[in-house]
Amino acid sequence: MRLLPLCLALLLATAATAASPTLSPTRSRALETELLRAVREVGFDQVRDWRHRGERIRHMPNVDVAVIELDAEGRPVAAANVLVSRDHPKGRAVAIDGETLGARTVRFTKWDLDRWDDKKGWSDAPAGDDLAPGREQAPLRFMAPYPASLFKILIAYRVMKLVDRGELTLDTPYRFLRDTVDKGERPLRGWLEPMIVESDNGSTEALVKLLHERGAMEGLNAEYAALGLETLQVNGTSPVTGRNWQPGSIHMTALDTAKLFLLINGGPGVLWRTREGRAVTAAELSEPARGFLKKLLADQGYAEGLSSTLVCGDPNVRPGIPTAVPARWLAADGTATVGTTAFKRDTRPCNAAAEVEFLHKTGQTENYGSDAGIVRTLPGKEPRHYVIAFLSNLGYRYYDEGVAGTADFEDEENGFPGTVTAIGFTQSIAELGRRVDETLKQRGLVKR
Repeated sequence: MRLLPLCLALLLATAATAASPTLSPTRSRALETELLRAVREVGFDQVRDWRHRGERIRHMPNVDVAVIELDAEGRPVAAANVLVSRDHPKGRAVAIDGETLGARTVRFTKWDLDRWDDKKGWSDAPAGDDLAPGREQAPLRFMAPYPASLFKILIAYRVMKLVDRGELTLDTPYRFLRDTVDKGERPLRGWLEPMIVESDNGSTEALVKLLHERGAMEGLNAEYAALGLETLQVNGTSPVTGRNWQPGSIHMTALDTAKLFLLINGGPGVLWRTREGRAVTAAELSEPARGFLKKLLADQGYAEGLSSTLVCGDPNVRPGIPTAVPARWLAADGTATVGTTAFKRDTRPCNAAAEVEFLHKTGQTENYGSDAGIVRTLPGKEPRHYVIAFLSNLGYRYYDEGVAGTADFEDEENGFPGTVTAIGFTQSIAELGRRVDETLKQRGLVKR
């Protein structure tokens, strides 16, 4: 009779182990090889720097890119993470733990623009700059670029957690007082939607202030850390205006970002485990909450960065992830206007050639460029399913040879080539997106 509890315990232990994510070492190594090849060949070292009067970039930029391959149901089956920097100009693959999908071999430090611009020593970041504790002796060191507007997905996720807990609903009205200025009242969804689909800063300010008012900003970093996403952090924002988004205070890394999008995507079983053994599943968010976020990400208007559909047909543009601009942003002639920005290209040829849907969020400032999301195949196209995250210091100050003639180094406001051409990202990023997509397309969809 004593054997029954023992057998039951063994069965439960076996089930728990089986429920853990199962990455294929073979597929992961092959994915890593292709990702390394891509970052080496797209030409990050060829971009030009407006701040140095159009000279070629002085050092290899800091690029952090991660890809998690998924099966048809959304389970992770392979993963790769590559870092590029002046320390690793040819790219360096990061060892990924198959259970936690973590990168403990990297000491990630805060972004410091003075350090990048050689006003400080490159290699002397103090321990206080570390994003995650306990990695002082890690074999790799990497200064993590500011995520720009990509951080808005961190705010959206936190708000949806409050909705899931019953503290708010998507129809809860919220009046945003930015200091003493009344910015109006909307239902919660009326702030969330523009924050994601058109990267509206005012809506983001409103939601950051809302989180402060509900005491939910204080626990945001701890909540991500409890999920094993300790490099996802929002620090120093103003409880009065919802603003003060600063490099060196807001942090994301590619692998942790990809894992967050993996969770939003959803899938059966355990997606990963924390170092403490906690099983992280899609149930961290309810299905309606995940569905709402995915709808917003699918409607996100900036098909640029890892894709280039917004500037379709321009001779200076390279094909990226083959996705379409969402129809809500398009005029009858195929041109797109997202928020207040008009992109004067006919996107119809690229929209017609789309092979995947890219549920993503971009981010860009002068000094930083990022893009991350979920890729899933459109009906009738060759199947692939994956999550990709890209973070870099390749903001619109950096551009390609083909648009160099539009640079005006005397005009601080309008002298950037991206202002003139609306090609805001160096096309090496789009080419990286295309190469990754081709790799996943050729690998085919894993079925279980």
